[in-house]
Amino acid sequence: MHKNKKSIGLVYFVVSIIYIILALTKLNQMKKIYQLLCLLFLFNASKAQVPTCSLDPVFLAMTKNGVWPDSATNFLSGTVGVPYLQNLTVKVPLDTIQSTLKFCFNRVVVSTPSNVTNYNLPPGLLLGTSTSAVQNGTINGSESFKFPGNANNCASIYGTPTTAGTYTLFLKTDTYASLQAIGNCTPNPNVNGGTNLNTTILDYYIITISPAAGINEEVFAKTFGLKNQPNPFTGKTTISFNVKDKYKATIKVFDVMGKEVFADKFETNFGANNYEFDGSKLNTGIYFYTISYKNYSETKRMVIAGN
Repeated sequence: MHKNKKSIGLVYFVVSIIYIILALTKLNQMKKIYQLLCLLFLFNASKAQVPTCSLDPVFLAMTKNGVWPDSATNFLSGTVGVPYLQNLTVKVPLDTIQSTLKFCFNRVVVSTPSNVTNYNLPPGLLLGTSTSAVQNGTINGSESFKFPGNANNCASIYGTPTTAGTYTLFLKTDTYASLQAIGNCTPNPNVNGGTNLNTTILDYYIITISPAAGINEEVFAKTFGLKNQPNPFTGKTTISFNVKDKYKATIKVFDVMGKEVFADKFETNFGANNYEFDGSKLNTGIYFYTISYKNYSETKRMVIAGN
């Protein structure tokens, strides 16, 4: 009888352990399911947060096609921790003539090149569209889009940047078209048809992200009208300001990380002063320059567009 009680007690103990294991396993599975649901929710929420973009009316009025802003205008700069939004307008024409042959555009596909992560966008930023551009799935870990032929669409670079720096974007564009022997191209092309006529890597767009806590532009009630022209500039720019007498002054130039990249001393003149700054040896991006005069200094921002 004593042995039976021990056996029964052992059975109850084993069964209890099994129930505990099953309960923990089930709890662990429930946690995994819960985490998965949370991830799905966050994914869908992030998808839903794609801002509503708009077509640029000035670009629409132009005869040119492609992407706006163009390389000369380039993209807006941003600041770490501050929400960023850059609107893009994409115009795909109806057709093109190549060597007397007419090709009707089906679509232009925008995706990340195979050796680039997320278009090399600054960390925290994404590319998305709220228009009728067709989702093209994920290529190399980033969203890809089909922009139909004979249509105007827009897209957005959006998010909150987390890391300062100057980022050169890389966008792969594949242009698909169909040969039209006679007649006109249909105004509603098959977005999944056509042959790849051209593949291009766009590598001239730049986004500069300034640090959240760095050198700030200061505007004082006491000011000597500091400015530089042209701004943005390529090569050289003229820094101008006004003072009341001759005195020793100093100019210093800093990059967005606060590193001093240039310094010079000179003597001012009474009234208007001009200092020609040569930035041809510096990289493209945002810089800050400070003029120090007597016990006062003033800082402004300048942009080197390219060298």
